[in-house]
Amino acid sequence: MVSKKDREVTVVGPGRMGVGIALAFALKGFHVTLIDAKERTEEAYGTLEKKVTKELQANVKLLKKIASLQVPPRRVLAHVAFSRELTSEHLNVPFVFEAIPEKPEWKIDLFRKISPLLGKKTLLASTTSTIDLKTLKAGVTSPERLMITHWLNPAFIIPLVEVAVSKETDAESIKRMKTLLIRIGKVPVVLKDSPGFIVPRIQALAMNEAIRIYEEGVAPAEEIDRAIRTGFAFRLGVLGLLEFVDLGGLDILYYADEFLSSALGSRRFEKPKLVEEKMRKGEIGPRSGKGIFDYQGVDVRALFEKRYKALVKMLRFAKENRLL
Repeated sequence: MVSKKDREVTVVGPGRMGVGIALAFALKGFHVTLIDAKERTEEAYGTLEKKVTKELQANVKLLKKIASLQVPPRRVLAHVAFSRELTSEHLNVPFVFEAIPEKPEWKIDLFRKISPLLGKKTLLASTTSTIDLKTLKAGVTSPERLMITHWLNPAFIIPLVEVAVSKETDAESIKRMKTLLIRIGKVPVVLKDSPGFIVPRIQALAMNEAIRIYEEGVAPAEEIDRAIRTGFAFRLGVLGLLEFVDLGGLDILYYADEFLSSALGSRRFEKPKLVEEKMRKGEIGPRSGKGIFDYQGVDVRALFEKRYKALVKMLRFAKENRLL
């Protein structure tokens, strides 16, 4: 039996991400206190509260319109309360998510203010997409209960939440956070604290390369995006990026890196050391029995069949819904 207290979450920062996280929890019946920690006049706070309420209502209305809402909109909205007070009443809860702007000094200052008010078992999670735990821990007294939960916009739809932890984060805290996220339908991926985590780091490279292709006049913006939607991103809806490397063959990546590095005269296409090592060992994917993953004992034909079947299913869905 889940107690009422266990269904309480506080989100500090009523920006786009904070509102999205609040809605993600409210949709699953959690009571969320959304706090605006910034000093404002009564009038400014009133204006902000109206703006956030309007955003929540619009998102809930959208979910209902696309048949993704299984409870009455009013019930969802009733689960979100607004406050401008950083008090123990709001912070002595199982989980507190910080979602204020990406300024290290602001986050550290906030943590120093709220640390004495947190409960003895409260988990504090920053939703930063750039700042590391080594920096953030300067503001806390219990680094073992500090972690980063990197959500992707829109937070109330995208399943992934990257959970970045340090050597000081204890195992029980990680387990509790994973359990919480799974309860609201998210997919937590735990990783070591590292600049850019997983998705932002890969995403930044891909976005920068797309912009370079555009500024070089290789293709119009619309065509570049069409190529991404119908090719690169389409396959990644079924295949993980490392599995994609394996199934295509590490040797393909090896020679592609070699050519592009020379043709474009850029170090950004230099081969990773692991790719060179795998080539030397002949570990190039399913054909050799090992690549990034181990395929010993795996029915490779059945694996490809499964992935192709998923791609065909996704293609059919995309065409039926005019997504391509």
